[in-house]
Amino acid sequence: MPKLCKILLLGLAAGILNAIPMALMAFHWQGVAAILLHWLGLGIVIAYARMPLESWATGMLIAVLTSLPLGILLHPGDTPGVLQVLGIALVLGGLLGYATERLVQEQP
Repeated sequence: MPKLCKILLLGLAAGILNAIPMALMAFHWQGVAAILLHWLGLGIVIAYARMPLESWATGMLIAVLTSLPLGILLHPGDTPGVLQVLGIALVLGGLLGYATERLVQEQP
């Protein structure tokens, strides 16, 4: 399987994990679609990012930095909601970085 397909599948899996609770809470469909596309793109960004950190830490940092504006847009004036988005981004970003290193990157 090509590398990009693996990366997109990992990003889609992270997006689905994040979108399931939103769909169960009857969140509007635009928010759920935005989360899915966000994680799909993050899979690519995290996979190709080169930082002097471990892969899981790189994933966490990139996920939190890119999820902050999305959290503010999805939960205007709701600080606990934004913190929830950032917490989920920490966990899923770390998992995505770790999984990308283990499953996608070519081993020496």
